[in-house]
Amino acid sequence: MASPLKLSIITKATGEPAGYDSSIISVPPGWYATVGGERALLAQSAGRFLRHLSEQQAADLGERLHHAVWTITGDKAEVRTLGLMHDCPTCRAGVDQALACLAAHPGSEVAVGQLWWA
Repeated sequence: MASPLKLSIITKATGEPAGYDSSIISVPPGWYATVGGERALLAQSAGRFLRHLSEQQAADLGERLHHAVWTITGDKAEVRTLGLMHDCPTCRAGVDQALACLAAHPGSEVAVGQLWWA
């Protein structure tokens, strides 16, 4: 599957988002299968996992998820851009860790989530 790939998590929240944050995870090999000799994302499994993760991360911050957009990519510039929704130490550390992972594992991908609170 060619990078990047975007998956959106939609909730029933209405109105404008009240805040936002970002999150980055390594993409597990189990999110892909080989179909007809081609690598294919198992979107239902990945989407279910990312929905649960998004809702859990919002709850951990005392927030309710408005929506999220997850980008699966191996592009370092994209990781920097998407992962730094705001320039805080936690986001910078997450981006640095993701970039180190990509450098150490050529051809790997991360999922960068942009989460908005209701």
